[in-house]
Amino acid sequence: MNRKIHLLFSFTVLVLWTGGCATGNVNPPKARPNTGYVDFHTDPSGDFYWQVARWDESAQGFKKLFSDFRPPAGGGLRLALSPGQYRLQVTFLNLVVGEPCVVEVELKDGWVTPVQVALVADGNSLVQRKDQRMGASAKGGYRLKTSYRSEESVHYQLSAKTSAPVPYQTKEHLW
Repeated sequence: MNRKIHLLFSFTVLVLWTGGCATGNVNPPKARPNTGYVDFHTDPSGDFYWQVARWDESAQGFKKLFSDFRPPAGGGLRLALSPGQYRLQVTFLNLVVGEPCVVEVELKDGWVTPVQVALVADGNSLVQRKDQRMGASAKGGYRLKTSYRSEESVHYQLSAKTSAPVPYQTKEHLW
């Protein structure tokens, strides 16, 4: 009996935890019921590591929906959410960005809302990197070795523009 209760409790927690969450970079052959999609693409296009957060009214802050240290297949990012109005914050993990951009989107059931994120070079920034690794010491033991390096990187400003929703299509047919 305890095992059944434990399984039921685990399933309930899983359902509640996933309810309202985005699913990462999806591209089903047809739209799922009670699901709207937002497609993010960039101008210029490139291999970007996306991070998208959603405004949480109760927390009065943004909560991460999607984050990946790899570029999505096909360049653009598609997220699936429940239909409704969302305030989303977008940034890139592999670029130096002044501030994330914020965009308002309305998702309709079975439709895709395109969002074009523009990157504008806004000067250069000095990026310092710190690398740590274990290495042999002169006394025969091991110690943590730290090295620092600096490099210049382009600094970007982001902006986002939402287009009118379109009936669901796979990413290959839409872009």
